[in-house]
Formats: sequence, C-alpha cells, structure tokens
Amino acid sequence: MKKSIALSNLRRSERNVRKTYPFADVQSMAADIRARGLLQNLIVIPTRDDDDTFEVVGGGRRLAALELLRTKGEIDGTYAVDCAVREADEAEEVSLAENVQRVNMTPVDEYRAFAALLEQGKTAENIAIRFGLPVRAVQQRLKLGRLSPRLLDLFRDGKIDKEVCEAFTLSDDHAIQERVYDALKQSHSLPPYHIRKELAQERVPVTSKLGTFVRADYVAKGLPVTEDLFKEDGTYLDDRTAALEIATEKLRRECDRLVAEGWAWAKPMLEYDHAVFASMRSTRPDQERQLTADQEDERLALVVAHNEILSRYHPELTVGRPGGAASVEDDAELEDDEDEGDYEESFDEGDEDAPEIPQEDLDRMAELKRLIARIDASKGRFYSAELKAKAGVFVLIGSDGDFDLREGYIAPDAVGEGEAANAPSAGTLMQTGSDRSASKPARGPYTAALVTDLEAHRTQAFQLALAQEPQYAKSYLIYTLWVKLSMRCNMAAASNLSGHFERLSGSVVKMGETPAGAALAKLLDAFKSMIEPEDGYSGREALPLFRTIHSLSDADKDAVLAVLFAQTISVSLSEHGGKRDDVVEHIGTEIGCDPARTWRPTAPEFWSRVSKGFVLDEVAVVGKGVQTLAPAKKAQMVSTLDRWFGSPDAIMLSELGPVAAAADAPISQDMVAGIQQWLPPGMAFAAGEEESSLVTGADEEAA
Repeated sequence: MKKSIALSNLRRSERNVRKTYPFADVQSMAADIRARGLLQNLIVIPTRDDDDTFEVVGGGRRLAALELLRTKGEIDGTYAVDCAVREADEAEEVSLAENVQRVNMTPVDEYRAFAALLEQGKTAENIAIRFGLPVRAVQQRLKLGRLSPRLLDLFRDGKIDKEVCEAFTLSDDHAIQERVYDALKQSHSLPPYHIRKELAQERVPVTSKLGTFVRADYVAKGLPVTEDLFKEDGTYLDDRTAALEIATEKLRRECDRLVAEGWAWAKPMLEYDHAVFASMRSTRPDQERQLTADQEDERLALVVAHNEILSRYHPELTVGRPGGAASVEDDAELEDDEDEGDYEESFDEGDEDAPEIPQEDLDRMAELKRLIARIDASKGRFYSAELKAKAGVFVLIGSDGDFDLREGYIAPDAVGEGEAANAPSAGTLMQTGSDRSASKPARGPYTAALVTDLEAHRTQAFQLALAQEPQYAKSYLIYTLWVKLSMRCNMAAASNLSGHFERLSGSVVKMGETPAGAALAKLLDAFKSMIEPEDGYSGREALPLFRTIHSLSDADKDAVLAVLFAQTISVSLSEHGGKRDDVVEHIGTEIGCDPARTWRPTAPEFWSRVSKGFVLDEVAVVGKGVQTLAPAKKAQMVSTLDRWFGSPDAIMLSELGPVAAAADAPISQDMVAGIQQWLPPGMAFAAGEEESSLVTGADEEAA
C-alpha cells in the first residue's frame, strides 16, 4: 500500500539489514533530494504500539538525508514522504531484497552520464550542488566521461585501469588519445607516467624551472593553461612558444640591467652550454668590501636588540653575547660557546620545559635577523668597475626558477690590456638577448622558439639524408667515436652517442608527423621486422638479438647502422642560433641534404613568427612580389606568403605587380622552382669558405 507520511512520524528501524555504513554519503543524498525531490519511496512497517508512526526498513539513507534537510531548516516535520507500507513480518525480507537486488552502476556509465549532463548545458558547479559533491570531484568525472569512447570501452572491459584513463585526460582530443595509446601499447609501455609525458610533449610543466620562471607573467597574459585534475602538481603551460618568448624577454631585461651596472656584456642562455663556457676564461672578484664603522655600529645595535629579547626566555643561550644575560643559575652546565657568534641563530622550541615565546617577540627577532643578514651580505668579495668593463655575464634560469647569474667571463683572445671585452659567439645563446659586441647586432632575425623549430626540421632532414648514405654514416660514426674517446676532446661531434634517439620537439607541429619523421619511422620499421620477432625480445634475450644482427649481410648492417646512428644527431642552424659545424655542413652538401624536400614555410610555422622587414629582405625569390607585399598589413602579408609558398604554381603574374590583362599568366617555371627550393637563412647546408675556395681552385686548374 502506498501512503504519504509526515517526516516526524518516521524513524529508522532496527530491523533494517544494512548495518555497515548506514549513513554513508548522506550529504550527497540530501543535495539530490533538494534538487529533484525524493525519487524512490521509503519502505515502512507500522510500529507495534503506535498507529501513526512507522519504522523505515528500506531507505535508511534517504531518511537520514531528509532529517539532515530538516535540521538545516529546509523542510519541517510535516514534510510528506511517499512510502510503501508492508507487514511487520516482512521487514527483514523486504530490507534484504532492496539491498541485495541492487546492481551498482559501472564507473564508465557514471562518467558518461556526468558528461551528458554537461552537454545539456549544466556547469560543473551546478552538478556539484545537485549531487552534493566537491566541484573537483565532478570535474574529474566529467573529464573521464569525455575520454575517447574506445578508451572507455577498454576500461569497462578491464583492459586498462582507472589510473591509465586519468592520465589520458591530459588531452581532450580523442584522435591524440588513441594515437598515444596505440604507440605505447605497441612498445609495451603503458604506465600513467609515460602517457602523461607523451601527451605533455609540447607543454611546459609549471614545476619545471622554465615553468616556475615564467608562470606569473604567462598567467597574467591570459595564455592557455591545462590542469591535470588527477595530480596535485599537474599544471601545464600549453603555449610553449609563448613561454619561451616570455623567458627570453625576462632574460633580456636582466641582461640590460647588468650592462647598465657596468658589465661589458650580458648574454641570455636558456640552457647551460658547456662548450660556450669552456671557450671562455673565468675571472674571480678582484676586490673585497668591509663594513664601514656606521654599518658595524648598526649591526651591533641589532644584535643587542635581538639578544635582549631572547634572554627573557632563554638566558642560557645569550650568556657572554652582546645584549645577553650576564649569567644563569647553573653556569656549570653551560657549554663553552664563545666562538659560535654574537647572537643565537636558532633554539630548540620542542623542549617542553622551555618558556613559550610570544609570537610578537618571535616576529621581532626574525625581523632583526633579516636586517643583520642584509648588512652581512654587503661585505665580501666583488668585481671592480675596471674588471666589469672587461668581462661579461651569462644569464641563465636557475633550478629554482629564478635568475642564475654566471659573472666574470672573458673571451681569451678578445681582451688585451685596456681593451673592452667582446661578447661570445652565439652558440646556443638566445638571439633575442643583449649582445654588446661591436661587431654583431643586438638581435637576430629569429625568436628563440623559431630557432628551435628550424633546427628541429633541419636536423630531421639531415638525419633522413644520412640514414640513406651508409658509407658517410659509418665515416661519421668513426669520426665521432674518435673525437669522443681519444684524446682529441676539443673537437666537436653533433651525435649524442648516448644510446637514445635525439628527441626533436617542435612548438607548432609534432615532429613525428612531418614528412621526414614519417620517412625515418618507415626506414626503422623495415629493420624492426627483419631483426625483432612480432612479440619483441625480453630483457634476458640479449644474445639472440646480437646473433640476429650479426647474421645480417654487410650491406644490411651498414644500412641499419646508418638509420640508427643518424637519429642520434642534432644539428643547429649554420648561421643563426648555432655555432657552425664544418663536418656536418660538409656531409650535408656531399650527400645532397636539402631541407626544402621535407619542410616548407607556412603561416603558423614561419611567416607569422618573423618580422615584416625580414620578409622584405629575404624573399627576393618572388621578384616584383616584394613591392606588392611592402604596403600590406602583416596579417595580409602572412596570408599571401602562405598561399604563394604553399602552391607556387598557382601564382599569377598579376599578383606580383601590374600587368596587362592579355599578358596575365602563371609565373614562370623557373620562379616556381625557386620558390619551392627557398629556405630561410641558415637552413641550407653549405660548404665552408676554405672548402669552397679549394673546389674553385681545382675547377680553375682543370679549365
């Protein structure tokens, strides 16, 4: 029988079979009733001694939630509760049936249901209020509910666990989620750490030194940030390019400040470069500063004030010190601490018998210590103005996310008596930094982020070309081993030779998806099928792997060596952003490496990231089109260049300048070829001047 019963006439029955956690999550249940009302009847039996009151044998949590709403004043005792009235002798059976026959919703269904609520226009805050859940808990369910359906199905079927799903929420793109899953599953490496690392390749963790260094400025600009809802320290800055540009600007401003202080030059450096530092001569501070009489007097007064406070509570710690206690009752127990300083740096607050120091006095003592430390910091060794005028400073990002200043560096061959220092060559230094050399401009044509991207594409083109030239790869491998393992350690080799592929990271495109990246992967996969069985080798099968490789023909060994070794190499721009490597440039020209075959400039990757002046100076390949571009706005110019360089054979003569209608036609094939082969300065591989002169001389002699 169904009946509406006043809340005040209901009470929980002792015959309810649920004894464990009978009131679990009542807050959530109360929120649900507040939002939607009571969706399910309570099951009650009449009490033995009162016809108006009933015992609840089914729905104890719902009753507790209603009582909670009553105590908050949201409903009162007259609130009508829909109930199903059963006979008293059915109490245990009904209660047991209600609990046993219930089938809990699977987590996947729950996540999808939450995501559906979001699609209906409800916010996470609305849902949290309705279900009585913390907002973060709702956001986590929503994130999981918006995972790729394929991943959710794998979770439902028990093929991946909840932690793996949580890691995949770092990306909202289903295609990316599935691609990363397939790649990691194939390599038998699917722990959450590897998933997050793969998905966050192009992002900057705020816990990294770069993230800490730029976070405040990055957030102030309103730039995109992603929070990993399942990790407390899992916040990422999404725009790596913007983060690098902010870091560059901060480093540059610090360089300007240092030069204003009198240093001959200051160079910003995103990462420590051992080769650059090894090429410089380090100097030490040449003067020592002592405290003045006034500073000594001020310091003594601060010490006395500190010890006077401390002596009120711990006189034994200040005996014999300025402003301290003259003596204590038990002098015999004091240790001889005359050499430990003029004030007590710390004391044991854990001693139960020690008097408690009021917070006001603790704060005052801490302030006095800070003032003393500030005075102490003004003494010590420092660089004189004369030495600063000859030396410079490298400005890096420290491990704590603050500036790391490396002072007092001089180029060995740049400074004579009375001469000013030249700034060091670019190396891996940031091109946007302050270069105080008389012979170099203060800024290069590329931002630091663009230098990194162009270097990545140039490297990939070199790797692909070298991977297909086994003889050059063998020669360069022997050269690398020789200079790294012999005594000729002052020579350079581009290979890291550390047993892993050089990881290339582009800020605009994923390097594994470029034409060169796909071609390299295809070359490697061909040898994987030849060397490894389908299920791979375990860590204990080293000998079978070696024997398989040893059984290859010499030609196959050469080919696989070339593919593997090529991918350990990283090259820089030959002119902008990196020190010239004559060996790499020579090999690049000899094997016909042409980055234009695998990379072309586009609006997002290149044109939007260089100045208008750079474009007008460097794209003479479009002929009269330069005059057409000159008066255009930057956005229009970028759009035009993106179209021209994307489809040069579609350019009409009239686009480049005035032409009679009858004479209008597509541009010449020579111009098309020129545009197709154009590369930004520094991208092409070119022989050195000495090598070029030797070739020219040989040609003339032959003539």
